[in-house]
Amino acid sequence: MTHGYARNLVGRGHAVTLFTGAIMGAPDEETIDGVSVVRRGGPVTTRIHAPRWYREQRRRGRDFDVVVEEINTLPYFAGSFASVPTVLWVHQIAREVWWYEAPKPLAALGYGLEQAYLRSLRWSPALVPSKSTRDDLLRLGFREDRVLAVPYAIDHVDAPPIDKEPGLLAYLGRITSSKRIDHLIHALALVREQGLDARLVAAGPGGEDERARLLALARDLGIADRFVLCGYLDEGAKRRLLASASLFLMASVREGWGLVVTEANALGVPAVVYDRPGLRDSTVHERTGLVTHPSPEALAAAIVRALTDSRLYERLSTGAAAWAAGFTWRRSNAFFERALQAVAERRPLPAAKGPE
Repeated sequence: MTHGYARNLVGRGHAVTLFTGAIMGAPDEETIDGVSVVRRGGPVTTRIHAPRWYREQRRRGRDFDVVVEEINTLPYFAGSFASVPTVLWVHQIAREVWWYEAPKPLAALGYGLEQAYLRSLRWSPALVPSKSTRDDLLRLGFREDRVLAVPYAIDHVDAPPIDKEPGLLAYLGRITSSKRIDHLIHALALVREQGLDARLVAAGPGGEDERARLLALARDLGIADRFVLCGYLDEGAKRRLLASASLFLMASVREGWGLVVTEANALGVPAVVYDRPGLRDSTVHERTGLVTHPSPEALAAAIVRALTDSRLYERLSTGAAAWAAGFTWRRSNAFFERALQAVAERRPLPAAKGPE
């Protein structure tokens, strides 16, 4: 995602440097698709290296027009060391995720620190992927005219010639507790109790403890033969799974947007998701899928409805594909570039309009 925006800016005549953490086996500095990539430190310590590297560039007589501070859990506080205008790029606020993915003492600390540092950054302009994340920042004191929702983009490719498997439910993403895949398994059991021949395939990277817990749950519910848990899938395998699915499911406690929902929609696959931040943005209820109360019972009822009402399913499938068609790189890149130019020139952020 980040490289896609950076590559477009280079193509538009801008010079772009991407500062990120080091990767084993990769050089400290290289140029990829015209983007200058600088790697320093690890997932946390890169934030210590960033101001040092920036100041060294200034001592060498080099500076920038704008600094984009990309935040995914931890900030760089670029405004404290950059000599040019900065803009936050907030993909997602963790909030409830802390309670699912960290020990309780650390979760409480992380939850509190996240709220504190975001409030300290509330005077900065910010780019976000969804109305939900925008609303989160506004509640923390950010100004309405300084938070812009920039729509994400997906790669649009021809759908593979694969027939849909009736009753196939798919999930793609991290295999972790905050994604609440256990809710999907409970919903599958309820759907099966109503006589539907459904099965669930969940794919993505994740820890062995969580994977074992999910497999044990499926066994306990008597649906071990109807639940498949895969690891990471490459792009080709991912598209094949999505294209063959009847429905895409997500029950995350929170998302920034839920990009894989839009990717499934592009293949004509409706989504059934929980009414949670990000998911309620990426799924338009009764148009591209169904948004349910966050419970396995409500999720199961929506799945049954979508699978047994052919007219509803056809409407959702058509609406999903039409909605996803609006998430193009051309459109998203244009908003992103205009936003950066406005920040660099200290002008108000432009207005964005989501796909119809």
